[in-house]
Amino acid sequence: MNLTETEAVMELVGNFLNFYYTPLLVVVGSIGNILSVLVFFGTKLKKLSSSYYLAALGVSDTCYLVGLFVTWLNFFQVHIYTREPFCQLFTYTSGVSSFLSVWYVVAFTFERFIVVRYPLKRQSWCTVRRAKTIIACLTMVGSVHSIPYFFYAGTQFSDRNNDTICDMRKEYTSQMEIFNYIDTVIVFVVPFTIIVVLNSVTSFTVWRFARLRRNMTLSRRKPSNLEIRRQSSFQYFSSHPNGNNNILRRSSMRENRMLYSQMKVTKMLLIVSSVFVCLNLPSYVMRVRAFVETGHSYLSILVQYYCYLFFITNFGINFILYCISGQNFRKAVIEMFRRHHQRTVNQEPISGCATNSELMRAYGNIATCKHPSIHDNHYHHKSYK
Repeated sequence: MNLTETEAVMELVGNFLNFYYTPLLVVVGSIGNILSVLVFFGTKLKKLSSSYYLAALGVSDTCYLVGLFVTWLNFFQVHIYTREPFCQLFTYTSGVSSFLSVWYVVAFTFERFIVVRYPLKRQSWCTVRRAKTIIACLTMVGSVHSIPYFFYAGTQFSDRNNDTICDMRKEYTSQMEIFNYIDTVIVFVVPFTIIVVLNSVTSFTVWRFARLRRNMTLSRRKPSNLEIRRQSSFQYFSSHPNGNNNILRRSSMRENRMLYSQMKVTKMLLIVSSVFVCLNLPSYVMRVRAFVETGHSYLSILVQYYCYLFFITNFGINFILYCISGQNFRKAVIEMFRRHHQRTVNQEPISGCATNSELMRAYGNIATCKHPSIHDNHYHHKSYK
């Protein structure tokens, strides 16, 4: 191919990123996702319904990264992805993971919208049980939605690559075009519209709340009528049980602390969902453009690949976002490692025998240990990739 200087440089950088960046993303992202799941399920954060959405998101993202790593192994002539039935299996897994990732983000974005705009309904709507139900329903819908990948994907010989690849079967080209249109609407148009609209409303509400709280903190005078009206707009006050509106009651100090804590969680999730949109949007825009255009230049293919790099980055970056933007998450991570370290320090000696220092002091009693010796235990370590 006669490439321009720009195309040659972009191709060289793209190949470099594909070879080095992909495994780095898989390793770091998988470790981060697994740590996130442990934090959300193993600390006090498990009491929050949003933690279950984020834990499910971590599992889904890890599944996608595993499939990505299997594809990358082709560099070393480990052709797992280009064999039957792994081609269909990993294509299906990637489709399910992509579907679940975006709709899990929609789920906790909608929950944050409820928490911020209708805080009085938070305890009845945003429950752990409801979160589990929604996660189960989304998982089932995503699994059914991606079933066509099993039929459309398959191994075939590529003349351009002069090798066997995993791609869509040519006999299903027309059906695949229809499925692509449907998939684009379900996985891109609808969820991204929901995320952008809800994030805009939620961000504006959080901004107003932060400004009001800052003004109330700095000011030592009694709140003005305008500030009281602003408080009522943020649901600081609840309506009278008899149904009469505009009968206001000041929130207790405990409720204010809970509201402030919820706002911190909301800010973290706003950042997560906003980064999700920014990293996914270029890839889906290029996907829609591919539907419209009939011919594709090599430059557009290279641009599409760079957009794809942004897309896959989203599956391995969430743990970093949690640590940067989530104060409660950082505290939970520290608490989890501190607790693990404490358990390690306080762990009982193996088989109930004395420690080395005790053996030195009481050598004569070593024979009284009735349990099997350490050398009788065998430990087998397996490494999973």
